[in-house]
Amino acid sequence: MGEAAMGHFIRDRTTALASVGLAGGVLALVAACVPSGEVADGSGVGTPPPPTTAPPVTGVVVVVQTHEVPNLGTVLTGPDGRTVYLFDKDSSPQSTCLAGCAKDWPPLTTTGPPVAGAAVNPALLTTSKRPDGSTQVVYNGHPLYYYIGDELPGQADGGGLYSDGGNWYAVSPAGDKIEQR
Repeated sequence: MGEAAMGHFIRDRTTALASVGLAGGVLALVAACVPSGEVADGSGVGTPPPPTTAPPVTGVVVVVQTHEVPNLGTVLTGPDGRTVYLFDKDSSPQSTCLAGCAKDWPPLTTTGPPVAGAAVNPALLTTSKRPDGSTQVVYNGHPLYYYIGDELPGQADGGGLYSDGGNWYAVSPAGDKIEQR
């Protein structure tokens, strides 16, 4: 290799190493911003950032309503218009979705008697006490839950999912599970 070629090679290699050093410095700076033992949201191979969802609705007056959802028809919703679900593992008005399960499937809770909106049968609307002392809204004997993946009214992404040892379904105004059409 000639002297001119050698100089060009050394310059290119130095530039490449400087670029790697700069990229490494940026990564180190980003890593320094995340507390020890934690992983930054959206980091890692194939790890999407966590969804940003509206918190479950709770309050003194909870109105259970209905909403038309594509491929499902008319479903029950909470007062914010988001779809509510039944868990087929619940064999009574007492919820079996507790602890970690309730993080993905937050219960529809209330601090007062729930109210039936239009097309909702008030005779099917009751409540039950959860182990943490909160009061969960129940419809036709089914404790009602939101799905953390539903962010807006009209979504029903939790319908038909198998999670926490059972199947999840949107609820019809008659109080029955609705299966995807």
